[in-house]
Amino acid sequence: DANPQLEQKAFALGIDITAELQAHDVPLYPFGDAAKAALAKLPKDVAEDWEDRGIIIEDTADNGSGMQTAYAPFWQLRSTYWWRSTFPANKQVHVSHRYKPSVGGTSSVSFYYDGKFQGQYDTYKTRYCMDGGFENAVRKAAKENPDGYPKYFESRIAYILTTGGNWASGSIGNFKLTIDKGSPKNLVSFCGDNVRKVGPTTFEMTAKDFYPEHDIGILLLEPSDNSGNGG
Repeated sequence: DANPQLEQKAFALGIDITAELQAHDVPLYPFGDAAKAALAKLPKDVAEDWEDRGIIIEDTADNGSGMQTAYAPFWQLRSTYWWRSTFPANKQVHVSHRYKPSVGGTSSVSFYYDGKFQGQYDTYKTRYCMDGGFENAVRKAAKENPDGYPKYFESRIAYILTTGGNWASGSIGNFKLTIDKGSPKNLVSFCGDNVRKVGPTTFEMTAKDFYPEHDIGILLLEPSDNSGNGG
């Protein structure tokens, strides 16, 4: 069995600053109060240097006793799980790996309101390849709702495919992607070539010697009414 190890590194403007943060007892995790509290203890010259290098930014606000200058993290945290594996020499080995991606979401549709596509629309159009049928379903839902908003909530899934391009052949020999939208009432949109509907809620894309140029983003809209149809 694999015994995963967690490696975490901090980057600012593409440069590894992990050792510097650790040297000043600043936690790598940039969110929450601990990092800000540690930044408040930095020597002035260090804080100014880090600000110049894009590691931190000034966060000036009125705390009730006048304007106070503080610093906020501006670095990125990259977390990598890794493990060692031993493979027998001169033998073919079947490797299977799987993971469960996290799901982001909003309580309403962020790309259609006030009777038109706007807000996140341009970004979503590129990321999720929303087609005419998908958009028409959103328009229809908006017309059916008295306040003009489509009664859906969003779920967004990002699935990493580009690691497949790191394998020996540079491509995935036999690629098969199956997406199940969960309920016939749900709407789904994602980018892919030669996608076929293979069931009431399932879609399938297959390819030979597939080179993943981009990771895949999946947008799922589920009804937000109170009739229990949002599954």
